[in-house]
Amino acid sequence: MRFAVFVFLASSAMAFAQPAKDKERGGRTVFPQPVADPSPSPAPAPPARQAASPSEAMDNFFLELKAGRVDAAYDALMKDSIIAERGENVSELKKRTQVALDSYGPMSGYETVEEKMVGTTLLRRTCVSLNSDLPLRWRFYFYKSEGAWKLVDLRVDDGLVELFEEAGRAQK
Repeated sequence: MRFAVFVFLASSAMAFAQPAKDKERGGRTVFPQPVADPSPSPAPAPPARQAASPSEAMDNFFLELKAGRVDAAYDALMKDSIIAERGENVSELKKRTQVALDSYGPMSGYETVEEKMVGTTLLRRTCVSLNSDLPLRWRFYFYKSEGAWKLVDLRVDDGLVELFEEAGRAQK
């Protein structure tokens, strides 16, 4: 940064000095030609990719978990979320998820068992992971802000009884 500023100031000083010398040569003002910068310009950054839809984010999350990549699953899911700012909570969630996968068996997939919208900007999606010994209940909470869905909360447990109770209340 200092080098760039110095080069700019030095070239500006030369530009101002040049016309003064040229006035001595008969009143002509000649501005020096810019010198081509031998270093290539950095390539422009690619445009930021819009946050994935809740379905894409969850599909990718469960594919990573199915492959046994807990850290990668959470890193991708938490990207650009307020949850990522709470690093100690994410670390604990990763550890608990690994323990759950070790306890309930490898995951072969997942299915969405409930989706609830509150207005047009809040979404709760409840899924069940299909583990070999016992499924887990996952609750994802998304908020749509500035046209993009963002994960704002995630809860996981083995509360299967509650799923049936909730389904019974919904049917009444």
